[in-house]
Amino acid sequence: MRTVGRQRSAPLVGRAQELAEIEGGLDRVRGGQRWFVQIVGEPGIGKTRLLAELCLRAEHRGWLVLDGRAAEFERDVPFGVIVDALNDYLGGLEPAVLRPLDDEVMVELASVFPSLCRHGDASIIRGVASERYRTQYAIRLLFERLVTRQPVALVLDDVHWADAASIELIGHLVRRFRGPLIGAFASRRPPARLAAALVIAERDRSGSGLELRPLTADEAETLMERGLDVASRAALYRESGGNPFYLEQLVRVDRTGDGRPAAATAWSDGAWSPPPLVAAAIDDELLQLSTEARLAIDAAAVAGESFEPELLEAIATRPSSWALGVLDELAQADLIRPSDAPRRFRFRHPIVRAVVYQAMPGGWRLGAHARAAAALAADQAPAAVYAHHVERSARTGDEGAIALLVSAARTAAPRAPMTAAHWLRAALRLLDGGTERMTRVGLLGESAAAFAAAGAYEDALAALEDALALVPDEQVGERAALIVRIADVKQHSIRRFESQALLRAALASSPAPDHATTTALQVALAHDHFWRGEFSDMGRVAKRVTAGSDSRSLLTFILAEVLSSLADFYLARVAGARAKLTRAEGALAAVPDDALAQNLMLSTQIALAACRLEELDAARAHVQRGLRISQDTGQSFIVPTLLRVESNALLMMGRLEEALHAAEAGAESASASGHDRLAMWALEALAIASYWTGDVDRAMVSAREAVACAERTAEPYFIALSGIQLAGAALASGDPESARSGLTGIDLAPSRRLLDLTGAHGWGLLTEAHVALGELEAAADVTRRAERQARSDQLPQQLAATRVARAEAMLACGDAPSAMAAGREGIQLFEREGNPFMAARAHRITGAAMAAAGQREPALNELREAHPVLVGAGAAREADAAARDLRRMGARIHRRAPESPAGNGLEGLSSREREVAARVASGNTNREVAAALFLSEKTIGSHLARIYDKLGVHSRAALATMVAREGGDLHTSV
Repeated sequence: MRTVGRQRSAPLVGRAQELAEIEGGLDRVRGGQRWFVQIVGEPGIGKTRLLAELCLRAEHRGWLVLDGRAAEFERDVPFGVIVDALNDYLGGLEPAVLRPLDDEVMVELASVFPSLCRHGDASIIRGVASERYRTQYAIRLLFERLVTRQPVALVLDDVHWADAASIELIGHLVRRFRGPLIGAFASRRPPARLAAALVIAERDRSGSGLELRPLTADEAETLMERGLDVASRAALYRESGGNPFYLEQLVRVDRTGDGRPAAATAWSDGAWSPPPLVAAAIDDELLQLSTEARLAIDAAAVAGESFEPELLEAIATRPSSWALGVLDELAQADLIRPSDAPRRFRFRHPIVRAVVYQAMPGGWRLGAHARAAAALAADQAPAAVYAHHVERSARTGDEGAIALLVSAARTAAPRAPMTAAHWLRAALRLLDGGTERMTRVGLLGESAAAFAAAGAYEDALAALEDALALVPDEQVGERAALIVRIADVKQHSIRRFESQALLRAALASSPAPDHATTTALQVALAHDHFWRGEFSDMGRVAKRVTAGSDSRSLLTFILAEVLSSLADFYLARVAGARAKLTRAEGALAAVPDDALAQNLMLSTQIALAACRLEELDAARAHVQRGLRISQDTGQSFIVPTLLRVESNALLMMGRLEEALHAAEAGAESASASGHDRLAMWALEALAIASYWTGDVDRAMVSAREAVACAERTAEPYFIALSGIQLAGAALASGDPESARSGLTGIDLAPSRRLLDLTGAHGWGLLTEAHVALGELEAAADVTRRAERQARSDQLPQQLAATRVARAEAMLACGDAPSAMAAGREGIQLFEREGNPFMAARAHRITGAAMAAAGQREPALNELREAHPVLVGAGAAREADAAARDLRRMGARIHRRAPESPAGNGLEGLSSREREVAARVASGNTNREVAAALFLSEKTIGSHLARIYDKLGVHSRAALATMVAREGGDLHTSV
């Protein structure tokens, strides 16, 4: 247990309801559950005091308590509040505690927590291009390791000051953490991204929100001195507004007041100013200090929310051991207090630091920041630790300061892009008039990329437009490249409808049609048409590029060919789409990874085109290549889209659990982007995967969020696409009328084509909705039209799905023979295409048709064949339907027998299990396997446990021996 020595500095009054809520949360955590609580209120209202009470209660239960506080003047320190909470504790841990974490996880953790630098090779840390979700994943694994030893309380104060990377991490924990952890987060107003995650936690009954109100007059009496008369008490209460901290400050200096009302609390995104009477009360305390103590507390306000004596001495330019004496005076005055870590102190309250910081002379403050930066640099602290001191003290033209800020930004960008953008902007402000124009353009471009990665598209757009203004008209190529980036950012922001006009204007003044600049603009325009669902225009523009093919711009022309293929698919010209995809894949095979990295969007588009054409192995190969390159080059923006395609491909291969894990990872990655289109794609994949695995609640939540994101894009194509998944969730939750209504609106040109996607999923849903409502003729009409389109497309799984949908419609109409015939065709097609889940579902429906026809034994055979496959696939809803049909026919349902240890050896493993076994036998850790397959480490552990059970082995060494003995071509088979 962490020993914090936490004291109750003042009685806690008027918070009975909040304490009851906290106690209930602690009880849930004691039972092995998670609980998250958000405490909101104005400055001084008692958030910190309530958190302290939570910490004490957790400590009394013997739990590990990790508490940290964000700081107003350190908002650009990446993961600052998380480091404050964990760094000292991690530094004191025995190595054995962290040993189970893989090396890559430790490298990620070492990049965030300075106390863990000994666990990671610094050169590796600099070389790793880590996406934010990988860092979040590593810290979540750390917490999962800690809670195996004892429940954990993560208590974070002043979260409204936290940096963006910390907010994203907290949101990740709220959404994804499982285990005995209570997270308590206090803020004046909840950051938007964190608020959304906590609302979902409340809805899932894993969290609550507490908004602290002012004390009543009776409650405030407890905090006043007994000797005060009635009039003085009333005046103090009026001046404090019922705010406990303000009241404490006013009482502290024995202010009787003159009836003046307390000033309104004022804060903004910049510096915060406390009410004048409270500031005056703190000033009165400061006036009692000696000259040296006042110098020390000024130095402390510059040093940070928490600080060590040595740094104060450097800032104050005082000799060694000077700080110890003056810190005793400050502690005796209760202006500072010892922190949980040895030799560290912190202010009594952030308001005290704010008053001190704002009161010190500006010139002295500037020099103090410079001295702090120099001291930290001399101690070889990471640049991220003192970049904010450099920013506040550097002179214009200071090349060393500029270089440090740029270096710190580039290090932070993969994990904390908003911080990186802030430091790049600070570096730009330090450039003098003699700086080369293209140097400034380059830094503006880098800051734009960082802003865009953080979802701050308006800031990204401003940076790119500033860069464009610096590039002369005659530099056509450079201007065109910036215009393409501006158009892309506008597509991602609320200005999405401005991008097309911008691109057309640039094209009007571009060079010859076959010039690289022109083709780049045309491809960007084709993309714009794609996002709008304008597929005819998309194909027409892409064709212009492919018609003028030029080997000097190979990637551009491959991308145009892929876009043309997608346009043909959406326009139901499948043969042409397939031919263009084949040409594109042939050309792409000769492109090395380092060249593809220059235009990685190509990986997502070609993977999507292959998936749409049911070339599933090819789609996954493109996805895996794209993921590998994105990991190597730090292009994490591409990950959500790639994982979305991966999830869809896995669904159509019948690998539901893997599809769900890929969709979860994609949604998690997209959530950090602040990008509605990416989030919509990822959530749409999560909704359909949840639908098929039978998690109806999750399907509904994901689909609703996807629709909300799509509506914010105002693009009909995305609204309709996410609407299909919302209809599926409604159907699964017992609301066929809503499903029918939503899908009928999509069953119109041009959105009708969306019903064909993912094996005609939309047509199947519309058929089921009509059947559930007894609209049998409408159901039959839907299946006729769906089959007609499927026969035209000649895509096997699309055709198979429409045959199964027809079987359902015919069964509902009482035509059992037609239902059986259609069902058998669906079985054959799905089995031939290697989709065991959908084949089993077709067996279930065929069995139901046989039962309706009075063919009991054949029906039982079909259902008995379907049920274990559906259970094994993780399709809970479909498995339950098969079980109900079996029970209805008087058959007993047995749990699936465990696999025989002797079994069939490696042949008895599923394809994914064989893939995991091969990698583990090759010496990969679970973390490495998880990273390679883009699954969670827990999922790999679950796969490995099943592998051990099936093979009758109990260790990685035994597994490796078996693979070596009988594995044969196990590696190549995966």
